[in-house]
Amino acid sequence: MLTLYHAPGSNSARILWLLEELGAEREIVMVKMPRDDGRDADPRNPHPHGFTPALDHNGAVVSETAAIALYLTDLHPISEVGVPVGHALRGAYLTWLFYQVGLTEPLVYMKGQGMLAQDPAMGGLNESMMRHIRHTLQRGPYLLGERFTAADILFMSLFEMARPLLGSCPVIDAYLALADRPARRRALALDR
Repeated sequence: MLTLYHAPGSNSARILWLLEELGAEREIVMVKMPRDDGRDADPRNPHPHGFTPALDHNGAVVSETAAIALYLTDLHPISEVGVPVGHALRGAYLTWLFYQVGLTEPLVYMKGQGMLAQDPAMGGLNESMMRHIRHTLQRGPYLLGERFTAADILFMSLFEMARPLLGSCPVIDAYLALADRPARRRALALDR
């Protein structure tokens, strides 16, 4: 059994969306988010710092968004939202999953905190990253071309939240318009 530890309005909403796309049977356990320093974590939540998402699959705990996304899509190899081992798009799929959590999300966070203005090297990296993403989406409509994947769920969720930070960008706006999917609407209803 899959059990998702979820806090409404948190990053675990991305995993709710993914679970809906997969049509996966699961239990959702609503937990309280801890303070920023991890104090007051919900004792039911198996995430090592009490944050969400955390996923328990028959006693195997997976935390961190990209790890959970990869775990779930590998668990459902015939779903189109993942890319199975051996498929020609697997490398690109893995790259985009980890590009989102390893580079894009931290830089967006830094931009939101005003840190990029103080660090020209990181500011330049952010500009280069956004050029790469825009260029990829111009060929799109998704990160892997015509194929919507869990990587798009992660990017769309981040970009929707951070839209004011990204400035005017018709390519990002067109990409975000594609997020209006039945599974996303169901996930949003569960998140409320």
